[in-house]
Amino acid sequence: MSETDRMNSPHATHETLEQKVIAEIRRLLAIAVYLTLFFLVIKLYTKLILSEYHINYFDYGLTVVKALVLAKIILTAEALRLGERFRDKPLILVTLYNTVIFCGFALACEVMEHFIIELVFFQHSLAEAYAEIRDKGWPYVAGMVLVVFVAFIPFFAFRETERVIGEGTLRDLFFTRKKRPTSIILGEPAE
Repeated sequence: MSETDRMNSPHATHETLEQKVIAEIRRLLAIAVYLTLFFLVIKLYTKLILSEYHINYFDYGLTVVKALVLAKIILTAEALRLGERFRDKPLILVTLYNTVIFCGFALACEVMEHFIIELVFFQHSLAEAYAEIRDKGWPYVAGMVLVVFVAFIPFFAFRETERVIGEGTLRDLFFTRKKRPTSIILGEPAE
């Protein structure tokens, strides 16, 4: 069987699809792990601050679910080529654009999480859940968005840098010991 026949066989197509699914799941999990760690650290910090005032705080809620949903939103937006018009712009513009867009999505996920917790776990009405968000006021919302914005800048900077220098290259720079790491970026053979 020739190489062309093997590539065109149904088995080869299945392997390619399987490889794509596995790669997509890995990407989803990598993003979700980063976001879960970030959201858990913010919740832990809030708990520590409030404990100084003897306020018991234990609201980890749907952090993992929120991270998975946001990770899927990020991958879907990439698949839909959201921000494609900025691809030829300097990386800082693409990074800031993605950061702003996904801060909006993170805010929406936070509000949805709040409503789900209030409605399902505390049996509050929709009006009561909304009133609680309204009572926290814009400083709470602005502070939350600012924290997410700052955390998303390095996240999207790394993703955009990897897109430019080639998938896997940035990971190799961070996690593989190289004698000359610049050779990867410059396309020179490593020694």
